[in-house]
This record gives sequence, structure tokens and C-alpha cells, in this order.
Amino acid sequence: MNVDAILTMAQVVKETAERTKDRDGIGCAKLVVFANAPEDNPFMAGAFHGVGEGEAVVNVGVSGPGVVKEVVRRHPGADLGTLAEFIKRTAFKITRVGELIGREVAGKLGVAFGIVDLSLAPTPRVGDSVAEILEEMGLERCGAWGSTLALALLTDACKKGGAMASSSVGGLSGAFIPVSEDARMSEAVAVGALSLEKLEAMTSVSSVGLDMIAIPGDTPWETIACIMADEIAIGVINHKTVGVRLIPVPGKSAGERACFGGLLGEATIIPVNPYQGARLILRGGRVPAPLTSLRN
Repeated sequence: MNVDAILTMAQVVKETAERTKDRDGIGCAKLVVFANAPEDNPFMAGAFHGVGEGEAVVNVGVSGPGVVKEVVRRHPGADLGTLAEFIKRTAFKITRVGELIGREVAGKLGVAFGIVDLSLAPTPRVGDSVAEILEEMGLERCGAWGSTLALALLTDACKKGGAMASSSVGGLSGAFIPVSEDARMSEAVAVGALSLEKLEAMTSVSSVGLDMIAIPGDTPWETIACIMADEIAIGVINHKTVGVRLIPVPGKSAGERACFGGLLGEATIIPVNPYQGARLILRGGRVPAPLTSLRN
């Protein structure tokens, strides 16, 4: 972990928020800090074309949280193992269709077919929410105790179904939890069910990380750096992809609303722990790579 780079990016995030303060700091919605970023990711804001690919390639991102929610709704009495099987079968069908369409499009364009990213990606539209899936599984509200378990089951079942359906699964492939882009998740923050700390815990089993989270505009850049570093530590230690997309909203405090529009949605600004980790993060330098030799 390059802490010096994290410190630089935290300052960039603050500056970007200030430069777009007339739109609730929307510039930060286009900035994401990744650890272990996969190649060929078709999903914004971390989308990029893998360096190992040709000049042109078709990568397909499939979603469908509404479809998965409906499957869960139809089986209220299923135990968790059975429920995972239903979700896996649904992910299989969605992924298979995505690959067939992608290969057809690639053939007509005369370019190579790349990967299918089978991530469940929510939108602000009601009924297109990952949080609603978790609540349909049995949570009173997303963020309640059990949320990490529910998200782990959902993510794993989606990955297994996708792997059965395609030999070209790539990108992020799992379940996204971008707060402002998921209407039900945003509501969970508004009623106090979902905290920043709980979101961090959930990222240990989700596809990406702390995503599209509006925080108070006066949050120190050192605190933003600490949040980034905590999340990146989860990714580096666990050999998984994580990302951080925080939006410090200039002039607004916890509990107020930030509106970004379109697919970026809107969010209640989430409280940030006021206690500081500045003395730690300002040490800078590099955190040594975790030991992996004993796992070989």
C-alpha cells in the first residue's frame, strides 16, 4: 500500500469537491481509488480496457437486481442454502443471455468478444436495488445485523451461477453497494440503519467497496485518507478488489441531502467518526506487502 499516493488522492478528492461545489461535489463521483483493480471492467467509474486486449473488444456488463429480488420473494420459506441455489440459477440465466448477446454484437462488429461482468448493479429506480434483495432475504433494513451475511450469500451465489454459465467471466462480478445509486440503500442511511462502519464491513464480501457515499463537506482530507487506507487494507490483505468513491459535499452536514441526478442518484450525507487518525496516516511511506508465501 502506497500511503503517499493515498494522501495525494485524498487531497484531490477535497479539491474536486470544492471545484464542483455548485453541484454537491459531483466531480468526486467520477473519481475512484482502486486496489487490485481487474482488467476489462465495463462498469463505471472504474471502467477501463485491459492492456492485454486488442484495440477493440466487446465487454458485457449484466445486472438484474430486480430479477433476483423477485426470485427471493417467491421463496419466503426457503432455508439459506436453498435460497442460494435459486439465486445461483438466476445468475446463470442472466449471464448466459449476456454472453450470447455480447458474442452476437461482437461478431456483427467484427471485433473480439472479451468478458462478461455479472455484477448486480443497482440504479436509483425503485425495484432495481441490491438493498431490496437483502431486505427480501429477511432483513428489516439494509444495515441491520445480518447484512454482511446476506450480502456474502448473494455475492457468492451470483459468482457461482456466472461461472457455470460462461468461461469468460471477468471484471468485478458480484454485488455493488453504491449508496446514492441504490434508492433503498440511501433510505437506510437516512433512517440511521446503515452506518459508514457497517458499509465498510459489508465491503469485505461485496464486489467493490465504499461507493458513492456522501460525507460532510468539512471532513478533513486526512480523515478521507484514513477511510481510503482502511478500505484498501481490506482489499490488500484479502486479495480482493476494493474501491473508494467518497463525495465530501461542500457546505452540507450529516443528515442533509445531496443530489447528483441521473443514474448517480441522491443520498443522505452519512456521519463520519469525528475522532482522528491523522497522526497515523501522515507518517506516509509504504505498508509492506502481506506475506503470502506460507499459503502457497
